[in-house]
Amino acid sequence: MNTITVPSRPNVRSERELAAWLADNGMPGQRSMSAITKLRRDRAGNRSAAPAAVESVGERLTRRLVSQARAEIRRRGGETAVFGKNDRVTGSLHLVDRDRGQRIILVKAAGWRYYSTRTPQAYVELAYLHGTDDAGPWAVRVPGTMTTVREALAWLTPNEVVKALDKGLRVRRQGDVYAIETSAKRDGDGTWDLPEGHTWRANTRHLVHTPADGRKHRPLRLAHPVRFVVQRAYAMGRSGARVNGD
Repeated sequence: MNTITVPSRPNVRSERELAAWLADNGMPGQRSMSAITKLRRDRAGNRSAAPAAVESVGERLTRRLVSQARAEIRRRGGETAVFGKNDRVTGSLHLVDRDRGQRIILVKAAGWRYYSTRTPQAYVELAYLHGTDDAGPWAVRVPGTMTTVREALAWLTPNEVVKALDKGLRVRRQGDVYAIETSAKRDGDGTWDLPEGHTWRANTRHLVHTPADGRKHRPLRLAHPVRFVVQRAYAMGRSGARVNGD
């Protein structure tokens, strides 16, 4: 009978040390430092705070709402936790505000992010709006300074939409696309800026949505002249760029 001696694991403190130890000892499942880092962060990002011994109905609902938001944010490539040195979680996703009427929540994660030995830590705040519409769950990233759903929605709404509403014009929305009532001369303006998956069919007066991931909004019938404006939000991940919303 063959005997396999498994070396005892040292008290490694970083992904680099663990990766080196696995490789030196020919251990199965050896991974690169970056792979180990990603695995640990994925596990940490999915880990919710341990529930209390007895939870109220409200606490269970909050935990479920945050869990749903976390899943959709991660699906879209967003961060759901802030990581400090040695991948210690310094900020986890939590509920900040809820609009029951619109069924929209604002969730945030804030903490000290560690970049490298050459770059000092920085305090960051991540904020997201999450909800469900006729196409299913959605999530958009908004400024970390947001504290209410109302404030975040106001930030997301294009100025042209606000001005149109102030004038009493009709405004319809399909995901991240707004159709603003306009003159016959400007009918169809903005079709060149429509996000991928949105198509204006002028012959039938329908705005249709056929995204690659299979989710789609109901066709929007617009009998009156309209022009189109696209909602803009922060890109998921660590970029500060502005991209199409949802």
